[in-house]
Amino acid sequence: MEQLVIRLATAADRAAVTSLLQAQMREHHLPIEGIARGIELSLEPHSSARLLLAERGGAPVGVLLGNVIVSAEKGGHTLWIEELYVAPQARRTGVARAILQHVLDTWPELRALELEVLPDHDAAFALYDSFGFARIGRQRLTLDR
Repeated sequence: MEQLVIRLATAADRAAVTSLLQAQMREHHLPIEGIARGIELSLEPHSSARLLLAERGGAPVGVLLGNVIVSAEKGGHTLWIEELYVAPQARRTGVARAILQHVLDTWPELRALELEVLPDHDAAFALYDSFGFARIGRQRLTLDR
């Protein structure tokens, strides 16, 4: 199996990142209209976002979009993982695990990683449980504007 490379996405990666995130939204029956704008904002020079692309053999196989926030609860910077997606053909090959480990290794200043998981995603829960993520029993709310 070819080596997995994980790196910050650049403007040249727009198409690859867009394709991966559109695939994720389609899998979850979510709208895709805002993806391009979200990617543009993520790529701005002083953005608080972290947009990672995972490639194997030069082909995009995974993406992570996270936002660094200041957390009083955690006492420092926290990465809110908005999206973590692995293309179906690359699943169960360690891509998601490698992306998360890359985040932990690359940004040691982060006090926590936070995310949400759909209740029926057993494989995702298994991955996050293996890293030691705790289930906090809160309900996420949103107000779209």
